[in-house]
Amino acid sequence: MIWFSTSISTGPLRAFFPYNFGCASLTMSENATTSSRKRRHSKACTRCRKRKIRCDFQFPTCGACIAAAAPCLGFDSIRGVDKPRSTISHLEEEIARLEIELGQIKSPAKSTADIANAAADEFSTHLAAAILAPQGPSRKQGCLLPLNSPFFLTESPLPYVKIGLSDLNQDVLFEEPLPVTNKLSSIPRHVIDAMLKHYCEIYRPLYPSIDEANLYEACERVYNNISPSAFDIFSVHITLAISMQTLMHKDEKRATTASTNFWTTAAGLLDQVGTSDPWERLQALQLCTHYAFMNPKAVDCSKCAAAATRLCLQLGLHHELPASIQASLDTKALQNRRRLFWNSYNIDAAVASVRCQPYVWPTLTPATTAKFPGTGSQPSPTHQFLLLRELESEISMAIYYPNLSPEDAPWNASFGQWYTSVQDRLNAWYQTTRQSINLGEKIEFHEMLFQCQILRLNRPSPRFPRPSREMNKKTLQISIALIKEFATVDRVGKLFNIWHAAHYMFESGVCLIAMIVAELESSEQDLTLLMEEDVTILMKYIKILPSLLWKISRRWPGVAPHASTIDSLCAAVLVKLEERASGGAIWDSHFHELKDKVSHLLLFSPLPAGTQATPIAESQAVESQFPPAPNGHGLSMDPDVGFNPSDSQNLTTGIVPFYPDWTLSDANLDPGSLVYPDPYGFSDADALSWDFAGMDSDEILAALLAEAEPLVLTDVDALTNPGVLSQTDHLPSL
Repeated sequence: MIWFSTSISTGPLRAFFPYNFGCASLTMSENATTSSRKRRHSKACTRCRKRKIRCDFQFPTCGACIAAAAPCLGFDSIRGVDKPRSTISHLEEEIARLEIELGQIKSPAKSTADIANAAADEFSTHLAAAILAPQGPSRKQGCLLPLNSPFFLTESPLPYVKIGLSDLNQDVLFEEPLPVTNKLSSIPRHVIDAMLKHYCEIYRPLYPSIDEANLYEACERVYNNISPSAFDIFSVHITLAISMQTLMHKDEKRATTASTNFWTTAAGLLDQVGTSDPWERLQALQLCTHYAFMNPKAVDCSKCAAAATRLCLQLGLHHELPASIQASLDTKALQNRRRLFWNSYNIDAAVASVRCQPYVWPTLTPATTAKFPGTGSQPSPTHQFLLLRELESEISMAIYYPNLSPEDAPWNASFGQWYTSVQDRLNAWYQTTRQSINLGEKIEFHEMLFQCQILRLNRPSPRFPRPSREMNKKTLQISIALIKEFATVDRVGKLFNIWHAAHYMFESGVCLIAMIVAELESSEQDLTLLMEEDVTILMKYIKILPSLLWKISRRWPGVAPHASTIDSLCAAVLVKLEERASGGAIWDSHFHELKDKVSHLLLFSPLPAGTQATPIAESQAVESQFPPAPNGHGLSMDPDVGFNPSDSQNLTTGIVPFYPDWTLSDANLDPGSLVYPDPYGFSDADALSWDFAGMDSDEILAALLAEAEPLVLTDVDALTNPGVLSQTDHLPSL
């Protein structure tokens, strides 16, 4: 009843209160469950949450954690612990870590050798990277001589003589071209392109000092004034100076002027070239050597070539890179390494061979592992030139410096076999070059180079102080052949490499005179013949020889004393030949003075040992340069020690024959109207057979050096626009 009455008295309240109380109780319990089940999880990282700062929710690391360099972790609000920002990413990382650990457990343990090899490969990689991409000057770079030093920019070595030369017996005019300044952009672009194309097609295959694509890119920057570097300007102008030599046949004075001014601009930038980049320095040294072959009074080819070779060794170019490093480099980079190395040895060996100095070819040393650059499908003039250099080096070492040869040199084991072999290889080289259109066109003077080595194999030498009569006859014939070839090349205006020409011409001329002097003492009955050659014809070629040297002296004044000496010797020989032909006595004091002078004129006496005169004091000068051959070795003709060709079965048959079309004939009596056999295929109507991209040589000369208004390339826009090149103060003032 109480409950009822209470219920009645509080009916409305009773109906409301129990109901509201129950709802409130139910709502509280449901809210508690829902709050625990539907609570929103914060995406803020643990660090931002604890520091109570706004988190930008970036994944995998928020901006605040990135700025503080702190780890960025998520927060589990239910468990109250840190957790990864992404469970999936975290699990993937753990799986990867476990796989690595499992692989390490399964893999065999590394040995000490494996660790050492890995360290060596890593070291080689770092070394190659430093070589291939030098970032700045090394510690020794500052000690290098600048390329404009007088050490390099001085006269190239003259033909060596052991006695004083004659004074000039005639007036010689040496005209220096007057420099004319103008901008490169003032020259028509098609003329520049034609000259560069000529250089790349004719000169570069023999001495590939610079990459062809890089040269054209440098020309583009220089011509259009697009921030050219000092090396860009230098390389373009020196290659143009080399290319201009081709136009000597058309107008020697104007072509020389243009070439000299190209060189003047290039030389004015040498102090800025290669100061921090060894690759630029190496290419500049090689280009300077090539230019010195054509203008030996301006650059010392021997010092530039030797410096280039030393730099190659310092850069490690004589070693092939490990296979692991080669795999990471492109083919062009590898080819450039090999090209620069072998070109350095090409020019260095050429300098030594021309001067008849010893030179060890790299293939004879086990330390050299560098490969020849790729040649492609066509025969490569560069590779063919290298083969000739190898033969020249062998001949110089074996014939003239037997005591300096390496112990394992092939000529030490069996000199007779080597002597026959080197002639066969030399003949094979000549035939390959002559029969190939590509090689014959690019190696224009292969006949001359070939005959010079035949002369070296037969003339008197430390290995053959007493050559056989057949060898002496061959020396006479080859000397005449060389004079003919020099006259032919000069006639068509292609006597470009005057440094080579002066040395070989002087040597062959002295050898010709020596053979005549030696034969004058023979008891040959027919006075009209000398070594089976017509004396009258010999006299004509003796008259030609001095004129060739005098022509060279116009461009290289240092050769003038040599020309004067040859002139006086030829005059004395002509007198003796005339006395012999008339039946008079020739063995007077003048004859002995002549023989004495000829005997001591060259580095190695050109007279056979039995006819040499008494040594003079000046002859000892050579001993200060090269060690003498020891007694009992090299100079001995004992078959057990040396090799005597006169005792061999028939060695002279292995020598390349003297060609019938070069024999002396009455058609060549008048030196003023000589018609020489043309081994190069030149014709009088078209002396210049080289193509200038379809342009006439007169057009090029007119564009470069018009008589009314000269245009010589001795400058670039940088001269008139100092902002282009910051070092304008170092540019030449012409």
